Amino acid sequence: MTEIPESKLDENIDDDSVTLIDLDGDKFEIIDTLNLEGKDYVALMPYSEEDVSDDDEIVDFTILEIIDDPDDEVNCTLRTIDDEDEYTRIGDEFIKRFEQFDGDDE
Repeated sequence: MTEIPESKLDENIDDDSVTLIDLDGDKFEIIDTLNLEGKDYVALMPYSEEDVSDDDEIVDFTILEIIDDPDDEVNCTLRTIDDEDEYTRIGDEFIKRFEQFDGDDE
C-alpha cells in the first residue's frame, strides 16, 4: 500500500474542527483532505453553529488546492481550481470518500 504524504495543512490540524474565514468574511469548516496525482486538496463546507449529526449528508462543499511553501514549515496557501475538468474529477474523488465514510458507520 502506498503511503500518502501529508500536507502542511494536515500536519497543523490538531482539533476535530478547523474554521477558515475567506476574504468576504464567510466561514468554512474543513471536512476532508486528499492527495491525488501529486497535488493536495481540501474540501470545505459552509460553517454552521449547529451540531451536525453523523446522519447528515454533505451536500454542498468547496474544493481548494493546498499549495505548500517549501520555505515555510508551518503555513500553506489555498488556491481555487480554475480547470472545470480537474474540479469535477477531484469532487468525484471526495464524494467517493464521503460515501466510504458513510458506509463505515453502518
